[in-house]
Amino acid sequence: MLEQKVKLLCGPGKASEIGSLAVKLGKKKALLVTDKGIVATGIHKRVVDSLRLCGVECVVFDDVVPDPTAQNVADGYKMCADHQCDLVIGMGGGSPMDTSKAINLLRFNPEPILRYADPKNVMEPAPGLIVIPTTSGTGSEMSDGLVISSDNVKHPILAPVAGAEYAVIDPELMVGIPPRLTQATGLDAMSHAIEGYTSTAADPSTDMINESLIRTIAEWLPKAVEHGGNVEARQQMAICASMAGWMLQYSHTNAGHSVAHILGSHYHIPHGEACAYATPWILEFNAAAMPERVMRIGRILGASFKGDEDPAEIGAIARDAFIRFRDKILGKLDITRYEVDKSTFPSAADDIAGELFQVFNPRKMESADALDILNKIFA
Repeated sequence: MLEQKVKLLCGPGKASEIGSLAVKLGKKKALLVTDKGIVATGIHKRVVDSLRLCGVECVVFDDVVPDPTAQNVADGYKMCADHQCDLVIGMGGGSPMDTSKAINLLRFNPEPILRYADPKNVMEPAPGLIVIPTTSGTGSEMSDGLVISSDNVKHPILAPVAGAEYAVIDPELMVGIPPRLTQATGLDAMSHAIEGYTSTAADPSTDMINESLIRTIAEWLPKAVEHGGNVEARQQMAICASMAGWMLQYSHTNAGHSVAHILGSHYHIPHGEACAYATPWILEFNAAAMPERVMRIGRILGASFKGDEDPAEIGAIARDAFIRFRDKILGKLDITRYEVDKSTFPSAADDIAGELFQVFNPRKMESADALDILNKIFA
């Protein structure tokens, strides 16, 4: 049974309603969790001004870093506690939203945050969180988890009780996103839908949503990249990212995110790009287990099939279709700009094979398979 607990406010200008929403929730002081990039653009002022106009105080924690760390969370929680904030607002991409979830979780649960990477540690519910995505990718505003890093290791934390009460989807906040970031975050959302569609946890209800998301992203992501000021394209992508984030609770991700998490933690490749590099090779790998589904994805992305292809051929055709779609949006993504030590690949492959989301992959991935995929990605 699909259940959606996060209340959505969606539409142009909705960020200006944050103040009245905080008053409705009976809040007096907010901690705005964001990063210095958002602050540099000034768009956070729409939230701060809305709060203050409604009599709600606001303090800003803007020290969130990409792949937020446990220390990052501890620092943000200290500011929250020191200022006695009764509301946490996460504004930005996946990193600020995940950090805000973690900070708010600690308002009701003992530190440190990484103790909850162990599912045996029970969490109390953590109300009082609003999230405002400024990119269309992670879907963290609707997902039931967060990812916190420590010592170059990403720790996924499944925490349904840490979800937001409200997510505010305002496409006007996204019109200034640079084309390359629009591409990478949009491909992250695409990877959520593709992996959910090829997950062992998929069912007819998630299939209907994920297949629709793949089609919609294929149509609207190129428009959002080419015309960043197109509010309709931004809204379509924002809704897709949120819905794909919702599906993370039910159909989950699989080996694509196992690869992407290791590309991020070991080689510091931004998550959206990491997904874009991983997805075609995971499609090819999983075709042996789900040829019909991989073929359907390939067709949505523009591939042609004669109908007599074997699973290996289906996988290769779908792989190439994804790469063509990925690279035609804004030109080829060049992974060679990231310096990597290929001697570390065997260790990274072991980590990929043992990563949490492999449990949802339709085909068992051994370390040798993961090593082969790493070599292909960096070929």
